[in-house]
Amino acid sequence: MALKPNAHTCRIREQTVEDLPSGLTLHFQARGGDGARLVIAGKLLPRGSHEIVFDTEGRSSASDRCN
Repeated sequence: MALKPNAHTCRIREQTVEDLPSGLTLHFQARGGDGARLVIAGKLLPRGSHEIVFDTEGRSSASDRCN
């Protein structure tokens, strides 16, 4: 949903956000009609990077460590 009355929406297929204060990197990736994937990575995570897979309804369908 657009926040402004005359604004348009767009589809984001992939986005990487690096949070410098926390040292975390968030990588979001749309998977066509199959939902989305989120990877949280950073040196401060004691058990390594984490991957979370979401279904088309936005519910978490899988979660795993990447390392």
